[in-house]
Amino acid sequence: MSRMKKKILFIVGTLDSGGVSKSMISLLNTIDKEAYDVSLLITNPTGLFMELLSHVECVKIIEDAEMSYLFQHFKGIEILLKKGHFLLAIGNLMRMALTKVDRGLAGWLLSRLMPAIQKEFDIIVDYGGQHQLYYMVDKLRGKKKISFFHNDYAQWPYYYRVDRLYYKKVDNVFTISDVCLKSLLDYFPYLEGKARVMENISPCHLIESMADENISDMNFSGKYIFLTLGHICPDKGTDFAIKAMDILKRKGMGFRWYFMGDIRQDSVVFYRNILSEIKKCELEENVCFLGTRINPYPYLKKADLYIHPSRFEGKSIALDEAKILCKPIVVTCFSTVSDQFEDNWNASVCEMDAESLAAAIEDLAINVEKRQKYISNLKKEKRDNSNAINVLYEAINSSL
Repeated sequence: MSRMKKKILFIVGTLDSGGVSKSMISLLNTIDKEAYDVSLLITNPTGLFMELLSHVECVKIIEDAEMSYLFQHFKGIEILLKKGHFLLAIGNLMRMALTKVDRGLAGWLLSRLMPAIQKEFDIIVDYGGQHQLYYMVDKLRGKKKISFFHNDYAQWPYYYRVDRLYYKKVDNVFTISDVCLKSLLDYFPYLEGKARVMENISPCHLIESMADENISDMNFSGKYIFLTLGHICPDKGTDFAIKAMDILKRKGMGFRWYFMGDIRQDSVVFYRNILSEIKKCELEENVCFLGTRINPYPYLKKADLYIHPSRFEGKSIALDEAKILCKPIVVTCFSTVSDQFEDNWNASVCEMDAESLAAAIEDLAINVEKRQKYISNLKKEKRDNSNAINVLYEAINSSL
């Protein structure tokens, strides 16, 4: 007689083009559907990767229109008012104002506004943290509750006052690298024994297969093709990347630098400033913004160098993917970079300024021997890490 499947609920915010969304899709594809009855609550069902859900087998999708309006800013408030949800609309307006003062309290208020699901689960996994964590603890029924934090907490401590109360109420907290784990324990020492590392799942065979797709919008007859994946925003270093581009052009380097990523609502002004800088420096022929793509891997495969000028990262999935495709990489020295790279061994690691970035790019572009060394070392390091999910299985089964 077969055992009853354990009911597991994952909670995610959106499925936009970011790393957390991609990691969520990979986890859903990997988890054992024979052992688990899997549901996914998407609090704001929007984003590029919503399309990928149709290819994920045996996952029940839970959406709540009333909940989603809470994440649609003033448009959502207008809809709530039209539908007669006056208290919810007023509460959300207060939450939006509070965000400017205290993100933690604003996140807590948002969690109180989110409608509960009237169903009990064996395991609930909050995959985004903050308001999803508070919502899971206070409003959902589960025998075991697990929270994820996908960053270096020292770079993202805005929710600390509330997180310190709620992390005590969950069974486990997962993060994505050793540096991120140490950071969590520095802030929350009581998580010793409860906090664990579970790497983002990056299936090598799938990435390599998808990289063979033909593309027609990355045509450049010059010498070098550069690529950067990530949102167009200050955190991803787009501003000093443009300044580095100007330095390289003035040195006579022939290149086109492609940026693949979306422009979030809070970065629209930043993007306009970037376009002004590009025009001022006459870089129009050297830069191309591709927007978002479901499949970035053919672009990675075609690039001569992958450049990642971030100011902040947890453990970048884009970098993991560039490593799997064995691309020569230039990356900035954000706090968790040592989890993935050793300078002058498998990547060129540089400071977070235009001059250092330009120097590292120029050095790697002209140094064929160094590029080949990085490629060779990345090939040695390549591994499929689908078994990272065993960390989740162990936590789930430890007391169920």
